[in-house]
Amino acid sequence: MLNKLRMVILGQLAKIIAGNKTDNKSWIFSSTDNIKFNYNSRFLFLHVINHYPKINAKFVINDDDERKRLTKKYGDYFCESKSLKGMINVCKAGVWFTSAGLPVYAAGLGKSHRIINLWHGVPLKKIVLSEENYSFFKKLYFKNIFSNNYSEVLTTSKTLVPIMAKSFGIEEKRVKVLGQPRNDALCQARIDKSNSGLLKTLLNDYKKETKYVLYAPTHRDGESVKLFPFKDWDKDKMERFLEKEDITILLRTHPEDKSFTKNYLSNRIKNFGADLIEDATEILPEISLLITDYSSIYIDYLILNKAMIFLPYDLNEYLSQRGMNFSYDEVTPGDKPATMQELFTSIKNGLTIDPYKKDRIKVNKIFNEIMVPCADDICQRVLFGGIN
Repeated sequence: MLNKLRMVILGQLAKIIAGNKTDNKSWIFSSTDNIKFNYNSRFLFLHVINHYPKINAKFVINDDDERKRLTKKYGDYFCESKSLKGMINVCKAGVWFTSAGLPVYAAGLGKSHRIINLWHGVPLKKIVLSEENYSFFKKLYFKNIFSNNYSEVLTTSKTLVPIMAKSFGIEEKRVKVLGQPRNDALCQARIDKSNSGLLKTLLNDYKKETKYVLYAPTHRDGESVKLFPFKDWDKDKMERFLEKEDITILLRTHPEDKSFTKNYLSNRIKNFGADLIEDATEILPEISLLITDYSSIYIDYLILNKAMIFLPYDLNEYLSQRGMNFSYDEVTPGDKPATMQELFTSIKNGLTIDPYKKDRIKVNKIFNEIMVPCADDICQRVLFGGIN
C-alpha cells in the first residue's frame, strides 16, 4: 500500500512537471506491473513498430535486465517509468495503451492523454469492480486512478459491453468492440488454415504427426491448482494412453504452481510455462485440443473452432470466491470428465468425431464478433479521428 501511495505521489508530480501539452505521435505501451512484455499491449506494440515508423512507440519495462534483453532483440523501443525522470518522459506522450495497470499512476491523466485499455482477455469471471470481495478503499482507488482516466476500454463483442462498463466503472459509450490484437494470428490462421510453425522451434522432440494438447488451468488465489483432478489418476496409465494415441500434453501452469508441476511431467507430458513462451496464444493454431477450467484462453481458442475439454473440479468454491458473468455450463462447449477414463474418451472423441462443433460456433458468436485481424484498425482509428 505504501509503495502504491509513493508511486501515485511521484506520478502526480511527473504529470505536473510534464504539463498538459502532449505529443499524440508518441505512443506508450505497458502491461503487467510495468515489468512484463505481454498481452494485447505486446502484440499491438509489435504491429506499430513494424508498420508505423513515424510513430514514436515505447514499451515500459521497469525491470532493467528485461529491458536490456528486449532492446537487444527489438531495438531502442523500451523505456522505464520507475524514476521521476522516466515518469515525466512517459507523461509527455499523448497516447497510452495498457493491458494491465498504467505506465504512470496519477489522477487526472485522462484530461491530457488518450488512455486505451486493451485488457487481456474476456471476462468469463467477475473482474475488478465486479469482484465479490473488492473493498471500499480498493474501489475508491480504482475509480480515481483507473476509471476516471480511461478514454476507452476495448472488448470483443456487444454482449460484453455492459459487463466491461460495470467492471471498470465507466459508461458503456466508452467501451468499444474492436477486438484483441493478440488474437490477430488466430484470426489469420482461421482464414488461411495455416500456423506459424512455432512449436517446432520450442520443442526439441517435436514431431509433425503428433497431436499436441494444451492443458492450461487457472491459478487459484491462495492455493495450488489440482492437476488431473481424478480419484483414479494413474500416471503410468496416462503415459500409455498418450503413447498409443501419439498425443503430447503441453502443461501450462502459473509460475507459482511450478514447484509441484514436475510430479506430473513425463515423456508425453511436457512443461510449457511462461519461461518457454510468454503468451500461449501464439501456438494455439498448432494445438489440436485444449484442456482448461476457467481460463479465458478457451474463448480465444473458440476462434479456431477446435475441440476443448473442461475440468472445473472446484466450481462451487471458485464461484463463491470470484463469481461468474455467465452461466458456466452454457458457455463451456466441451466434455467435463469426472474420471481419468472419461478424460481418455473425451480426448479421443474431441480429436475424431468432435461432438461440440456446433455448440462452439454458438458460444463463439457471444464472445468473438471480431473474426479478422484488428491491430491495424485500432491504429488507424487512433491516428485518424479517434476510436468510435
